[in-house]
Amino acid sequence: SSINNKLDNFSQRLDASERRIGDVKDRVDHIENILSEVHQLREKCDDLENRARRSNLRIVGLPEGIEGRDPISFVEKLLVEVLGEETFPGRVKIERAHRALRPWLLRFPDKIRILRRARELGQLTFKNQKIFFFPDVSADLQARRREFTEAWRLCHSLHLPFSLLHPAKLRVSLRDGPRFFVNPEEATEFLKWL
Repeated sequence: SSINNKLDNFSQRLDASERRIGDVKDRVDHIENILSEVHQLREKCDDLENRARRSNLRIVGLPEGIEGRDPISFVEKLLVEVLGEETFPGRVKIERAHRALRPWLLRFPDKIRILRRARELGQLTFKNQKIFFFPDVSADLQARRREFTEAWRLCHSLHLPFSLLHPAKLRVSLRDGPRFFVNPEEATEFLKWL
């Protein structure tokens, strides 16, 4: 009788534990689904932010306050002076320029033309200051692109042509054709193997 009572008590505790474990498993599954949705929404939000910045351009290296009271016309003149009039068949149209000198171009082709010409000219200066042109992207995307730094260095040391495609995909040109990498570690390992 005593053993039966203990066995019944043990069975009840085991049933209660199984129910609690089942409830916890259901909650974990639910939380994992929500976490997956949050991750997808975060990626969508990052993509939308970068699409909104698609025509933006970041200019680095200009002295503080050089733009004066009219940053838009300053940036328009700066682009023509630094990159040359032949870069722009017509007038460069800028919608906005922030004090951080991040102009918003009205036309995406202008941005591409500016970045391409800056790359062709190499080192650029304005009033004896080195300046640099960069595409304007979100902080998250910038961090994901920065992870490819070691792979870029390896490409430079191996004299391999490469480019970083949007959003964060490394394209390395090899004799047998281009190779694409979305994982920075995989790219680095492959380049070290070469």
